[in-house]
Amino acid sequence: MAWLSKDAALMALSVPRRNPGRSALTTVGLAIGVGAFIAMVSFGRAARSSVVSQFESLGSNLLRVKPSFSVNIPDPHPLDDADVRALEREATTLDLVAPFYTRELEVEYQGRAHRTAVRGMTPEFSQVREEVIAQGGQFDQTDVERSTKVCILGATVVRELFGAEDPLGKVMTIADRTPCTVIGVFEARGTNISGSDQDERVVIPISTFLSQFGASHGYSYIEVRPKSRALLDAARTEVVDLLRASHGVGPNDPEDFQILSPDEVTRVAEQIGGILTALLAGIAGVSLLVGGIGIMNIQLMSVAERTHEIGIRAAIGAAPRQILGQFLAEALVLAAIGAAAGVVLGVAATLIVARKMGWPEATSADVVIASALFGVGVGTLFGYIPAKRAADMDPIEALRRE
Repeated sequence: MAWLSKDAALMALSVPRRNPGRSALTTVGLAIGVGAFIAMVSFGRAARSSVVSQFESLGSNLLRVKPSFSVNIPDPHPLDDADVRALEREATTLDLVAPFYTRELEVEYQGRAHRTAVRGMTPEFSQVREEVIAQGGQFDQTDVERSTKVCILGATVVRELFGAEDPLGKVMTIADRTPCTVIGVFEARGTNISGSDQDERVVIPISTFLSQFGASHGYSYIEVRPKSRALLDAARTEVVDLLRASHGVGPNDPEDFQILSPDEVTRVAEQIGGILTALLAGIAGVSLLVGGIGIMNIQLMSVAERTHEIGIRAAIGAAPRQILGQFLAEALVLAAIGAAAGVVLGVAATLIVARKMGWPEATSADVVIASALFGVGVGTLFGYIPAKRAADMDPIEALRRE
């Protein structure tokens, strides 16, 4: 930066004090551009992180099998114990297999009633789903063998039935007939991206569910966990082959089951989020260019107004390089002020919106620094045109103008 001499820098720093109104007008466009860039990129990252976390809450290494009901499958085979045994006995890539039933039923406690999802599950569900129990504990295989009437509640059910009262050890009723002792409360998960409340659930031993409510159409789902995330695709292929054989599905017949994987949806969500973040960054980048054009226009106006001053400086011996350096330094100072103001605006907007939307705060130092440097670079680059015009002026012609 040989063009940026000490004298040029000092003169440039005095410009905002001499012309505060013009300086503010010059920098506001760039400030908006830098702020928009920081905010848009941060919004994109935060939204992507929020969406991905919703899918990861279903289980980071999980395959979910459910029955498929389609006009192309006139007589679908339900998911049953034979399927579970086949997966447990023959699969080489699976670590855990957890079938379960689910039905929406009314639960009640001391006159307060609430309708929610009641699920009959095996003790392995907490490992397959990586569930966290915030209070109390969970049932075990002995409870399943004895069809014990115990349950674990989601946070929404606790709030609706018990309010501020501690639910542990209390006895609630399911479907007006089945008493159930609360032994645990799940950690709150909130709503997923579809707006469904993930805390709207009651989990009981699978044998208790079957004896009390029945299940004429087989298991609602079978969830399996591969031995490692790297085996997810191999596990999917193995599950498909085993279930096709268990259901007697021919080579050319459609499968009467579906396999869902949160990991696959998570990858798609990450890809879409990355594309949206890049798109938002591109849109915000246009704002930066507009801010740079604003600096150029104001600087061109300044050169036109200071033509006589430029002529005097050239006449007393100022070299074109020195005049160029002075105006570039002024553009640099204005761009730096605009970028600093934009950083404040962008970070503030990001924090406010993230708090309102419940997003994780995704403002990072790399985005802030890159946006500020890009803003300064754009402002200085666009300031080069008026600076070059000032440096190329003919001193005699410049002195003739008032």
